[in-house]
Amino acid sequence: MSNEVRKAILAIIEKNSRIDLKELSVLLGISEIEVANAIADMEKEKYELRYQYVVGILKAKINIINEQLSREYGREIIWDVSSRLKKPDSIHAKLLRKDYERNFAAAKKKLNDLIGIRIVCLFLDDVYKVAEMLQKQSDVEVIKIKDYIEKPKKNGYMSLHMIVEIPIYLGEQSEIKRAEIQIRTSAMDFWSVLDYQLIYKKNVSGAEEVAKELKGYSEEIAALDKKMMKLRNKIDKI
Repeated sequence: MSNEVRKAILAIIEKNSRIDLKELSVLLGISEIEVANAIADMEKEKYELRYQYVVGILKAKINIINEQLSREYGREIIWDVSSRLKKPDSIHAKLLRKDYERNFAAAKKKLNDLIGIRIVCLFLDDVYKVAEMLQKQSDVEVIKIKDYIEKPKKNGYMSLHMIVEIPIYLGEQSEIKRAEIQIRTSAMDFWSVLDYQLIYKKNVSGAEEVAKELKGYSEEIAALDKKMMKLRNKIDKI
């Protein structure tokens, strides 16, 4: 098996926790014991509880931002907010794909997306309004921003990614936790649903043609988002 194929399969595992690791452990050298140890480490650290704290804090901030911006502009700014905690098998697959040491301590240090928040806005300029408001939060440190809207990925994926750190408080102790926030328009989010489905059919006949067509739609979505934003501005002036 070539290294490219191996990494492609690992990427699929990383994004789809439903894939049975038992069937792929021998083929890819994925140790089920290591995954079990990762689960034990997460439970020992009460990581799910910490995840709930981080998500709760960030969602509260995002709701306030939405309220402030909605009042300022007289319309809905954020359409939807969702969250997820990366699962142990997905964590293990990503560590393996990136050739990192395969344990939970390494995951916390090396991976930025253990905790994820997705914000869906109605209009393109709202994406940047929300991002700007998040950056102004005194207790939110922005570590990195990747603008895949300005410069989409090769497959056509578009979204604004922010890696942030926030403090959480457990009794008298405080900890800094990292999370990835993805901000996109509803059209971009709709596109990503189809792209997600296509990931698991990359080696199926016809998938390459569909991928090419999907990339073309990404370009159309980018153009449509800009047109709808301009049309909204015209309506606001009436």
